[in-house]
Parts: sequence; structure tokens; C-alpha cells
Amino acid sequence: MLVTKQDEIKVVVDAGALNNNPGWIQTQEDELNLLDKTTWESRFDNNSISAILAEHVWERLTYEEGVDVAKVCYKFLKPSGHIRCGFPDVFFQDDTYQNIVKVGGPGPKGHPAASLIHQL
Repeated sequence: MLVTKQDEIKVVVDAGALNNNPGWIQTQEDELNLLDKTTWESRFDNNSISAILAEHVWERLTYEEGVDVAKVCYKFLKPSGHIRCGFPDVFFQDDTYQNIVKVGGPGPKGHPAASLIHQL
């Protein structure tokens, strides 16, 4: 049985503690793992999601993981659905910030943006 059934499904992946998207399903990495299709299958039908929001997510993935995640998202998006990916600002000249959001790494393990994927 699917947990989510509604006409307009909009999902925030790896949402964090702040819920600033009313009407969207807020998910965390431990409940909807981008790299584990079975966590998606337990909640959603294929071609059922209208929109996926992923901010500060893709930069924590390797190139190959990013391609795999895009395929998973595509499977669950409606034909007219879309995904929005937000990325860190490369022009923000702060060494601490740049280290935390660098490509291929989550930065310090204790940071709120740290990915569970790369801490295992």
C-alpha cells in the first residue's frame, strides 16, 4: 500500500528541519533515500509526482550517483512534472562555506548539510 495518494504530489527531498514549502511533502534522507529506489516505491507510484525540489542535494553526489538519482526521479515524475535543483553559490567567497558545499563531499560530518550517504 502506498503512503501517499493525492492528485498533486510535490516533494522536497532532504528537506531539513525548516518547512517553508506548505502543501509539499517534506522528506528526509533516512526516509526517502535518493539512491534507493525501494524507498520511493514504498511511497509513490511511477509517474505520480508533479514536482520535486532538491536544494543543496546534488552537489553531495558523485557524477555517477547524480545520474542514477536523476533516473530515479524521472521514473516517479509525471510526464508533465519537473524537478528543481538548487546549488551552492560558487561566487560566495567564504572558505568555510565553500568547504562545506564543495562538489563530491558533504563538508564536516557534524554540519547540518552533511549527507548520510557519505558518512557510512
